[in-house]
Amino acid sequence: MKAEKKGLNSMDRIAAFSNSQAAYLHYTRMPWGRLFYETAWHQIDEVMNDTGGTLLDAGCGFGISSNEYSRRGHRVTGLEPTADLLEHAAAGGQSVRYINASLEAAAEELETYDWIFSHNILEYVDDPAAFIRLIGSCQEAGGYLSLIAHNPAAKVLKRAVVLKQPAEALAGMDSGKEYSGIIGTDITVYSCDRLTEWLREAGYEVTGHYGIHNVYGYITDNELKQDEAWHEQMKDLEFGLGSRSPYREIAVFSHLIARKME
Repeated sequence: MKAEKKGLNSMDRIAAFSNSQAAYLHYTRMPWGRLFYETAWHQIDEVMNDTGGTLLDAGCGFGISSNEYSRRGHRVTGLEPTADLLEHAAAGGQSVRYINASLEAAAEELETYDWIFSHNILEYVDDPAAFIRLIGSCQEAGGYLSLIAHNPAAKVLKRAVVLKQPAEALAGMDSGKEYSGIIGTDITVYSCDRLTEWLREAGYEVTGHYGIHNVYGYITDNELKQDEAWHEQMKDLEFGLGSRSPYREIAVFSHLIARKME
């Protein structure tokens, strides 16, 4: 299988992640970063009802999900093209097989997996449809994919509601381009309809549609977010909103769980 597509292994994007690792790691340790992972795992666990299966975490970053699911008894392989991030992942003390490569570059040495995680990766990939097809080649029928991506609707709402920039919100409504302040690079965002279409073309059926940071992302009081009791209450609310319309449609992140059908 060829791996000429630039995708996650392009040098400029690897450099962006390497240069931003301090800010990125800080984000994961803040209440909003914790809530992201707590919500994603809660939604995955509604479908993943066993342990001991095989799991591929494509673009695993600091290995937070890889190490978590290894602790739970899964046999995990973590892929990460940015070596600086992978050092943190490998220090997690779990028996995860970490590979310093992109999905494209490592495709020929990969097996098939019961579960594959692709969390906030498509934003940085040159050809997301091809990337999802490549994921599909790593799964047999019945395997599950957890796909998380930035929601373009949230980009507009954040500019209008949080930043109070109506003109910029209007101007950006039909653009898929965005800038990641944490990573310090341009990203591209895609609608749920587009993601669902690519999944269908790769042989998947969406079995779960969720939101992450459904209302949390529009709350600007970061001091309040540091309160642990409030955080627990907000977590309960986010868990309750995540699978419901219209909340998941305005969430900062779209979370799709799909089952390989062919």
